[in-house]
This record gives sequence, structure tokens and C-alpha cells, in this order.
Amino acid sequence: MSEQKAIEVCGVFFSYTSTSRWVLEDVTFAVTQGTVNVILGPNGAGKSTLLHLILGRYSPMEGTIRLFGNPMTAHRRAHLSRLIGFVPQREFIPFDFTVFDYVLLGRTPYLGYIQLPGEKDRRAVWTTLERLGIEKMWDRQVTEMSGGELQLVLIARAVVQETPLLLLDEPTAHLDLANKKRVLHILRTLADEGTTVVFTTHDPASAAVVADAVMLLRAGRLLRWGSLEEVFTTENLSRTYGIPLRVTRIGAHRVVLMD
Repeated sequence: MSEQKAIEVCGVFFSYTSTSRWVLEDVTFAVTQGTVNVILGPNGAGKSTLLHLILGRYSPMEGTIRLFGNPMTAHRRAHLSRLIGFVPQREFIPFDFTVFDYVLLGRTPYLGYIQLPGEKDRRAVWTTLERLGIEKMWDRQVTEMSGGELQLVLIARAVVQETPLLLLDEPTAHLDLANKKRVLHILRTLADEGTTVVFTTHDPASAAVVADAVMLLRAGRLLRWGSLEEVFTTENLSRTYGIPLRVTRIGAHRVVLMD
């Protein structure tokens, strides 16, 4: 029996204007449900753009994208909000939400017009805050938080949506080592429970810890896509980043060194 696919991207080309260069060029890959998938590459590789295409915020100029077997055009916007949770790199928050109320916004896709959150929604928020270890900051103002603290809150808001697909753009970029480890553990656990996780990063170390599959992007081109064992090599990473790198092992872990 074949593995079910959460995302299928076939021959996708994209640019922001008809006269600009391709931001993504002939990108093809498929993501298996219930796995952690890392889009790895340097700044400007097209990682964030690819996430926005999967979200449906942009449309490919050529090629197709399918989510859970259906073309993107078959999914209504309201349905996508129950299908995909998204964590951006950064977000402007104009109001003084408390952490609890801001995370509660993640339950909006399940509420009817002018319907207020109920006890089930509030329980989901508490469970998520505890899961990420940030329950003690529930009453703090999000506009007064550090970058790392806010990143954890953004992740909590997406997790509380309880979607089968979770996309994250550089989720560990602003985190210290302890919180980075916590977030990567949460992503691994979510995948083990059936959520499909896709996140971008320019940090190979994050990919090495949790990835089932890795995509290497450089200048909009897909260089390699496959299992961590297949893709995470000295040759592949050196080509992706354009500098000499060396992949070695320390115990059971892969480590990337600059030569």
C-alpha cells in the first residue's frame, strides 16, 4: 500500500512579476503524511516563497500543487484554515493581546459567524501552552515579549488550530538552545501523532535533529529531495551553501562543520 501524500508539487515555476527572474524554477516533490520535512538552503533560496505557494497565498505561474490528493483550487479559503496551520518568521501585532487571548485566535476557523470561543477552545489553549512550556506567561502582553518568547507564542497559536498540516518559516531562528530543542521536540512529537510538518531553515543542525526528509534549495532550484540519510551529505550541503562544509557524526548525531 502506497504512503499517502499531504503535499504534491509538480513542475512549479514562480516569479513575483512577469519580467523578473524565476524565484522558483521547475520544483517537484511530494510530502508523505505524518512526517517532518525540512526545506534547507541559504537566504534568498526561495524557501519562504515555496511555503506561501503551499498556503495558497500565491499561485504558480506554471505547474500544480495538490493538498491531500486535491488540487489547490478545490480548497476554499475557509477550509484551508482548518487544513493548514502557519507560523511566519515575524508578525506585526497591533493590539495588546495577552498570550492566552492571542493563542485563542488559533481557534477562529472552528467558530461560526459572531460565535465566541467556548470551553473546548479554552481547554485547547491551556493544553497547548503547557505543551510548549509557556503556560506561566499566559497573562503577559504579546507586544512586550522578546523575539524568542513571541516565536513560541506564534507556534502555540498554530498548534492550537489542530490542523493536519503545519507549515513553519524559520521556527527556531530567534530561539536560544533550550527553546530550540523544545520546539524541535514538539515538531517531532506532532509528526509522530500524525501531523505533517514542513519547516524552512538555513540551519542544517535543526534539520539533522528531526527531519524525515530534506529538500535542498539554492537560487530557486531544487538540488536534492529525499531522506535525511540520502540528502544530508558533505557534497550536497557544500553545493547548497556554496562553501566547503563537512558532515560528520558524533555518536548518533550528524554534525555540519565548516572546512
